[in-house]
Amino acid sequence: MDHKNVICVFARCPKPGMVKTRLQDVLGEKHAAFLARAFLLDTISNSLRVKKTSIIVAYWPPESREDFEDIMHLFSLEEKDRNIRRKSNDIRLMPQQGADPGERMVRLSDSLFLSGADKILITGSDSPQLHPSIFRAALELLDRKRVVLGPTFDGGYYIIGLRNPCPEIFNGINWGSSNVYRETAEILERNEVNWQELELSYDVDTPENLEQLYLEIDTLRLTGENRICYHTEKCLKNLTE
Repeated sequence: MDHKNVICVFARCPKPGMVKTRLQDVLGEKHAAFLARAFLLDTISNSLRVKKTSIIVAYWPPESREDFEDIMHLFSLEEKDRNIRRKSNDIRLMPQQGADPGERMVRLSDSLFLSGADKILITGSDSPQLHPSIFRAALELLDRKRVVLGPTFDGGYYIIGLRNPCPEIFNGINWGSSNVYRETAEILERNEVNWQELELSYDVDTPENLEQLYLEIDTLRLTGENRICYHTEKCLKNLTE
């Protein structure tokens, strides 16, 4: 492992019918899959902008490695920032293993800590608008906190950061419900874990979330920020042409 800080992107293979199911009514299965892939490309791009950090793409299902190798090749062709394209060569692909998201995060984080990681951030690929500064802030907080957690409006979390193994916070969670964040926070408090909440954000799962993303991209461009959501904006323009 090149660096002691690790960002691990949890990603589901963006195939039609397997991703963004709540957007399929407005986009169709194929276009929803294209958008999910763009979200992943932007999440990778944002992660690579954090200096001195190793990037892992943890893919699901485990047999989809070739699909993710193709996605990484696509990233190397489509990412406009030359330095980010170069850094993408160091990204490591790892399969997710386990019956549910909790078990998969435990297994992967345990493996990374055993490989020498000091601090791990686990994030999904559904929030392409997350600025690299959020990842940097989370890593800095882990100097003082054992766990950091970023809540979403729908009751989940968009990022969880660990300073050492903490398997108890992934057990007994009702994954996929609107109670994931609350249940995790309760476990943290019950176990007297020193933790910190990050700023509230959102995953792009519904048409309402997508509308919010459109507005956020417009705001980013008005402020001169052209790197965040580059791949997503390009995809959305192609879908509407």
